[in-house]
Amino acid sequence: MHVIEAKEENLVTKSNMLIEANYKLGVVEQKIILCLASNIQPTDSDFKTYTLPIKEFNKLLGLKGTPKYSELRQTTKELMQKVFEIRIQKKVIQVAWLSYVAYNETEGTIDIRFDPFLRPYLLELKKEFTSYKLENVVKLKSSYAIRIYELLKQYEKLQERTFLITDLRKMLGAEDVYPAYGNFKQRVLVPAQKELKKKTDIMFDIEEVKTGRRVTKIKFLIKSSKKKGNQQLSLFEDHLQEFQLPSLFNQQVKKLAMNMGFQISDEIIKSWEKHGQDNVLSLMEKIQERKDIDNPVGYITAVLNASSSNEPKQDSGLVENQGVLTHLISRFRKSKEPMPDWFLKQMAIEELENHFNIDSNEALQQFDLLKSNLYEILDIQESETDEVTDEEFEEEQRKLAKELLEFKS
Repeated sequence: MHVIEAKEENLVTKSNMLIEANYKLGVVEQKIILCLASNIQPTDSDFKTYTLPIKEFNKLLGLKGTPKYSELRQTTKELMQKVFEIRIQKKVIQVAWLSYVAYNETEGTIDIRFDPFLRPYLLELKKEFTSYKLENVVKLKSSYAIRIYELLKQYEKLQERTFLITDLRKMLGAEDVYPAYGNFKQRVLVPAQKELKKKTDIMFDIEEVKTGRRVTKIKFLIKSSKKKGNQQLSLFEDHLQEFQLPSLFNQQVKKLAMNMGFQISDEIIKSWEKHGQDNVLSLMEKIQERKDIDNPVGYITAVLNASSSNEPKQDSGLVENQGVLTHLISRFRKSKEPMPDWFLKQMAIEELENHFNIDSNEALQQFDLLKSNLYEILDIQESETDEVTDEEFEEEQRKLAKELLEFKS
């Protein structure tokens, strides 16, 4: 049995996978978990039964008055019934946080034990982890602020982190609250921004990324704000990011790949990374819901290679080539059979004109830049002539319209 020392200078160390798991806990529930986690020692090979002094815990949280066992019992009872979800390859696993709680009423303590499944996420961590001092979260009043702190602390050295709104809601356990983005921002993001700036060692600004008029992504710009008297960090904490940084991009790619139902090797990730981490992550996010891609690794590789071999014109007014190519592929890949190149060319030019609001000459120039890569990805054979009758074009158009209708239905 191990008596917990609820000290603010204790380090909380968690695997990045656990930080990014989907769950929702109340603020006191989160602090109980974090207080326990801060007492795990680097030499521990298994979980202990942790004894938590009620008065010390109340003092740490800044709670006033005599501890009420009935309230704490209700809190731990609810905590034992809550689970978090974590994805491992093609499995979504639901796990309880605690496996055992006992109240020692005559001693003023609680005995608590983590669920054994959490071992690889809290014990003997060598890579892909994040660590911070307990003092940064114990004074936070919002459970959302605690979660946002962890998610941003993980990327402190990179100084920014971007989330799809839908993914951020899942991680915060806020899928069903404040459905309008404006409310979500004012009730969740802004209060967390104020709390982190005032009470923790990091702060952030927000950049909104829109698709049309709708905010679909949030970019957090992260800044360190070390407090006076807190400059002398331990050697362990001071060098944590050296172990974390190389794995962050890999972890993101592997998580997106698992969401799409496939595994990916470090070698392939390394070959993709040369095209730019932002390009890789952006492309994978765009195709998350696509059902028409049979070989996602091959598809992503082809699109990245194509976008790298064609630099877009700076004054074209279009999105980058990767976005244009991806749009055309998603538009025409739904066809069950390869279409004639002349028909694809005509339809692609019309699509570029309409979707990107450009004239026919600019659309033709853009198509010529992308043509070889587009044909290769869609398995289109280029013919020797572009001449075609009106009847042939209309017939191909009817076929495509019929296939699209069948695909949608």
